[in-house]
Amino acid sequence: METVQDHINLGMAFTMSKSYAQAIMEFEKALKLNPDDAEVHAHLANAYMYKGEYDKAIAEFEKAMKLNPVNVSVILKLGKLHANMGKFEKALEEYKKAMEINPEDLNIRHALGDMYVKMNKFEEAKKEYNMILEKDPKNIELRFKMGYIHETGKDYEKAAAEYEAVLKTNPKSPGIHSMLGNIYRNMRKYDKAIECYDKALKMNPREAGVAYNLGVLYYEQGNYEKAITELERAKKNKYKSSDVYILTGEIYSKMGKKKEAMEEYKKITGLGLADADTHKALGYIYAEEGQFDEAIKEYLQALEKKKGDMTIKENLGHIYYRKIMYKEAQECFEECVKNGKENADIYYKLGNIAMKGNNPAKAKEYWSKSLEFNPDNAIIKKNLSLLSGGA
Repeated sequence: METVQDHINLGMAFTMSKSYAQAIMEFEKALKLNPDDAEVHAHLANAYMYKGEYDKAIAEFEKAMKLNPVNVSVILKLGKLHANMGKFEKALEEYKKAMEINPEDLNIRHALGDMYVKMNKFEEAKKEYNMILEKDPKNIELRFKMGYIHETGKDYEKAAAEYEAVLKTNPKSPGIHSMLGNIYRNMRKYDKAIECYDKALKMNPREAGVAYNLGVLYYEQGNYEKAITELERAKKNKYKSSDVYILTGEIYSKMGKKKEAMEEYKKITGLGLADADTHKALGYIYAEEGQFDEAIKEYLQALEKKKGDMTIKENLGHIYYRKIMYKEAQECFEECVKNGKENADIYYKLGNIAMKGNNPAKAKEYWSKSLEFNPDNAIIKKNLSLLSGGA
């Protein structure tokens, strides 16, 4: 005759082999023989949890807790399950229960602090972590988490101090060197940031994200050659963002290397990663090179991806104007004005278009508007004088 323990043993064996359906059957058989066994309810909850049936797992954990309210292990598992399901308030409630039962357990306090972090309650998290650090000041994991909290709160001095403490114990962590580099960059301590990024890359030369960050830093300092070197390293190591190509293109553009800039933007298009800004940048370069038809194509594609961007619409209007496509230019400029995008050049060109359309009253209206933005425009002043019958 099979006993409760026989079914528990089989259920545990099935759970270890990830045969969760069979494990559930065995634990249910055990419960038929002894429905008030808190341990079996907990095992059944685990099997349901591993199988992905979270609501059933919660129900079984709660049954186990009713039968044994001081089983901290079950309470913590229930809390973790609620947290994984995004039910942070319920998870917090369970962790607090566990803390009341065993207030000296640092692992519970750690879990409680982690829960506060997930809920963005950083002050509460710091309180819990600091209580642990008073008893365990060399807890590197908590030093790291405290650094993250300070970084999130933009308290970069304290964040740097925590990350530096972590590095004293683990000086060969490229990830920490990289994070510390980000902190020093935010503090505008650029030499220290570069030093940290360089150390991270020496430890792991294939770290594309660090190379990209270093490239951005060199770009911000105006050191374009070094920026290109690091951005190329990031691309070589398959940095997974179009940003690296956009920035490389922007740098080449600033260096006057329009051909190279265009090639970078084309790479983004070829990879299927082109966004509105990519097409916008390509449109600008084509326009600068006098390739107006290509510029129009790029600006139109940019507008498809970012319909409300009036800067793109204005740029398109200027291209149409240069191509003597006045009807299309007028439509672009009028839409800009309608959406609050106004400047002297838009009104000046609208005035010119109106004049070419034999509408001097409208031209006068637009040129007058242009003067409000640029009162020193002598050409417009002369045009208005002529319209008013002046010499």
